Amino acid sequence: MLTVAGCLGDDDRGITLWTEFEEAEEETLEEHLAAFNEGRDNELNAEDITDMEDQLNTAIPAGDGPETFAWAHDWLGRYHEQEFGYDASDDLSIDLESEFTADAVDAVQWEGHTYGVPYASETVALMYNPDLVAEPPETIEGMVEIMDDYHDPANNQWGLSYPPVNPYFVSGYLQAFGGRLFHEDTGELGIEDDEFIEGVELLQDSLWEYVPEDPTYGSQIAPFNDGNAPFAINGPWQVGGFRDAGVDATLAPLPDIEGGSPTPYTGIQVWYFTAALEDADEETFETIMDWAEWYTTNEDVIVDNAERHGLIPVHQEYAESDDIGEDIQTFVETVDMGTPMPADPRMDIMFTTLEEALERVFNGSEEPAAAMEAAAEEIRSRWE
Repeated sequence: MLTVAGCLGDDDRGITLWTEFEEAEEETLEEHLAAFNEGRDNELNAEDITDMEDQLNTAIPAGDGPETFAWAHDWLGRYHEQEFGYDASDDLSIDLESEFTADAVDAVQWEGHTYGVPYASETVALMYNPDLVAEPPETIEGMVEIMDDYHDPANNQWGLSYPPVNPYFVSGYLQAFGGRLFHEDTGELGIEDDEFIEGVELLQDSLWEYVPEDPTYGSQIAPFNDGNAPFAINGPWQVGGFRDAGVDATLAPLPDIEGGSPTPYTGIQVWYFTAALEDADEETFETIMDWAEWYTTNEDVIVDNAERHGLIPVHQEYAESDDIGEDIQTFVETVDMGTPMPADPRMDIMFTTLEEALERVFNGSEEPAAAMEAAAEEIRSRWE
């Protein structure tokens, strides 16, 4: 981290954006960046950052951070409180309300400030390997039957690739019976509610036994990526990587459950404006504004992101289009099931503690109700 921050703090780093994309998305970004830079004297550079959240928390206060970076909208409230963002309300030449969907506009604003420009919507969906599965299951019960046929860890085969304790990835089933991680209308936790605990038990009883024992992202991605699992549950950022690996990842909505309905968190991808713009020179400032407006309204960018990576357009002209492809239609169907991820600054504390509690249940060291009660107590204590 110190090496990267040191390099980026150099005066020669130029005008910089940061991303933490998967390889396929990074390649597409480079193509778009080359198109944007063509004919410009003040070229914009990209940095592929590992552990971007930690890097930003170090670099922005030190004045070494990027002028813009790409991430989902859920950091907005926290960045407002930390004064990490730049309010571009009076600087954009495009009218957000006229260009983007209402949800996307709401996602980039916090307490009257505009901290970025939206470019896509996303959530997780079911992915299946058509070499192993003829038709996607419509229900969890049908999915379990297929996973049972393939799950054989002793022979390097699993039923499912699914980061099992990441609250964002598993939110669809945690919230399937009407429970909520966080009640945005009241600002209250929901993880102790019976409906939420029922969702934890669903994961415990129906899905977790089919994933690798290591809950980390890389270990969970490997079985599907290597053709050793019939199913994955993941987001549009991973589609290109699976297909580049030779797996014809085919998308389907999250399977339904008896007595409930999958309710995944949905996110809006944003080009954030950072506090580095406060003291930026005119050339840098104009380049960043040009980039954000160009990237989010350019047809080639919008269509590429949709067709190559399954990113759902939030530009009004393309959001309801039927011409972008089947991947988008599936993700749109799954987004329609879901609920926007809250951007309350307290969510970060909640996610970290909840993930630790889910891991205890996943490892069999604690029962769902006890784990959620302990997590809720810790979260409230940290909030105070």
